[in-house]
Amino acid sequence: MDIEILLVNQNDDTAVDNSELSGKLAENGFMLTYVTPVGFKSKQIIAALDKCADNEEKPAVVIVANALSDKGADSFKRHFSEVVEQAERAERVKVPKDYWKKHDKALKNAKKLKLSDEKVQEIKDGFKLYRKKSKIFNLGDLGNGCKGFCFMYKGMRIAVLPRTKYSLNNTEDMIVAAALKAIEVFEYNEAEYPGGFSKVEYVPPRKGFKYCFIPMRGDSGKDVARKSVALVSLAVFIGALSMLFYNMVYLSYQNKEKMNDIQMIYHNTTDNSSSQEGDKKPTEEEKVDWAKLRDINKEIVGWVEINDTQIDYPVLYHEGDSRSSQYYLYRDYKGNPDDWGSVFIDYRSTKSTKSKNVIMHGHHMNDGTMFADMLKYGRYSIDMDFYKKSPTITFNTPEENATYKIISVFKTNTLSSHGEFFNYMIGEFQNEKEFMNYVYNVRVRSMVNCPVDVNEDDSLITLSTCSYEYTDFRTVIVARKVRKGESAKVDVSQASANNNAVWPQVYYDRNGGTRPTVTDFCTAYDAGQIDWYSGDYDFKDQKIVEATTAPVATDAQGNTVKPTQPTTAEPTTQAKVYVTVKFINFDGSLISEQKVEVGKAAKAPADPVQPSDDYYDYIFKGWQLDFSKVYSDMTIAPNFEPVLKQQPTDAVSEEVMSE
Repeated sequence: MDIEILLVNQNDDTAVDNSELSGKLAENGFMLTYVTPVGFKSKQIIAALDKCADNEEKPAVVIVANALSDKGADSFKRHFSEVVEQAERAERVKVPKDYWKKHDKALKNAKKLKLSDEKVQEIKDGFKLYRKKSKIFNLGDLGNGCKGFCFMYKGMRIAVLPRTKYSLNNTEDMIVAAALKAIEVFEYNEAEYPGGFSKVEYVPPRKGFKYCFIPMRGDSGKDVARKSVALVSLAVFIGALSMLFYNMVYLSYQNKEKMNDIQMIYHNTTDNSSSQEGDKKPTEEEKVDWAKLRDINKEIVGWVEINDTQIDYPVLYHEGDSRSSQYYLYRDYKGNPDDWGSVFIDYRSTKSTKSKNVIMHGHHMNDGTMFADMLKYGRYSIDMDFYKKSPTITFNTPEENATYKIISVFKTNTLSSHGEFFNYMIGEFQNEKEFMNYVYNVRVRSMVNCPVDVNEDDSLITLSTCSYEYTDFRTVIVARKVRKGESAKVDVSQASANNNAVWPQVYYDRNGGTRPTVTDFCTAYDAGQIDWYSGDYDFKDQKIVEATTAPVATDAQGNTVKPTQPTTAEPTTQAKVYVTVKFINFDGSLISEQKVEVGKAAKAPADPVQPSDDYYDYIFKGWQLDFSKVYSDMTIAPNFEPVLKQQPTDAVSEEVMSE
């Protein structure tokens, strides 16, 4: 009868004399095949037992030696419960197909035929299912009051022994005694526990919502409580999902339908009639029925569009707006309450569409509507491909249709903790010098160098929306009006990314680098730093009461915030965003640390090595995290797969004896 020994590694000096053990086992009718070291985790023991069971000639008995650390059953329960459960799972058979369907049909027919209670019980008994339950046998005292236990695992008798140092017994003698007792106890109890298992009735769970969630007659108190909690949780989930659907889907759909109605009026898509004077298409001015739009709301003063975006909306202006109240912030174009709000002109553009700088606000909605598509121009850097497709903005009014060429796309802060404020919400200017200072400030902050000149005679539009590069940030686009006789086309081949754009201080605090110095238009122009100005430059001596470089800062809703002091640090040649990537070894020691530019790949070090121990070889299987594109600090550990060593009796004997 073959027997195999799994010797648990307990970090002690327990060893087995294979020659002596083989001899003693042979005297009692056993043939020792292997002595295999094994770890003391449940999964390691299960893996070792499965390997034994998979052998063509699996052993009749497997002794797990040097395992238990107390005189009772607590150590066995703690370390072998999962092993016993695995033994029971291996004996299970699948529930017959359509079990409950056939069961219910048979009882329904019995009721229909009005069979006796005895016949009905026979039908019920015929549908009873049973599962095997492991019987754990006590092997008795194996020395110093320490007990051993045995159970069946995939046709093998498994005997689990106490640690040698607690039993105060010779390891070889204890193994022989346990093997004999295991054979004896299974043979003695075969009639009552065939194959080492008892048989318990098993009622498979019914599937489907009704049986899983609805309390029913016959359910235990535990099942009723579980189902009640599940129903309440399900009701809460459905309620939350309904609210989410209402807010994210229904209201979004409603808003799009509402916008579609007015867009059809603006674009005259409901009028399919052709011109009475031939096939000549109407001009944009002829197409737009501003009177019809004003009938909807007299405060509709314009229309803004950007190519390749959803930005195609009416623009409203409410004369009663102030710092504390913006009427269309949460109202639709009809004046009704609406979370999407409307695109509206800031109250600081006091002349409405005739202001020198027409400032427009729009929400950044999660469904991509309103001004959300402004983020297509880029988050931390300019998206040159998108800019080249959409370098202009259309802003039409009842008085004229106009194209505006983008001169700046920049990010700015609203929180004082993020650095000094730049007040980009100036609609009217004291003089030409203040206007050109404003243009200078938006251009040094721009993520793109736009090939568009500007002078003091130009007019601007400024679009602003929330963005989340940092908390409560804003994305702002500034564009200047195409002049009379000027082409509306932009030579985008001359555009380039501005790698030294001025960001709020928080950008440099988190990513490194020094914030470039911001001066004013005249200083920069005199120093030869401006190549986009095309005016006469006859305003140098003009006075400005309050400089645009140190404004009274406000947020997007017009609330005043105290500005911080501007920085005077020297600029770096280029500000980039870097994160730290650390590669660590199996023991937590640092292998390498590197700074990686955001969006780029980290460089993997040489494959690490985890030394083999007495029981396992460790194979490197790669790194635990993907670092092909890095966006935040990372600590990356290796994956090692332990491979259990298994050695023949003689080899193990030589190793153990050499110790």
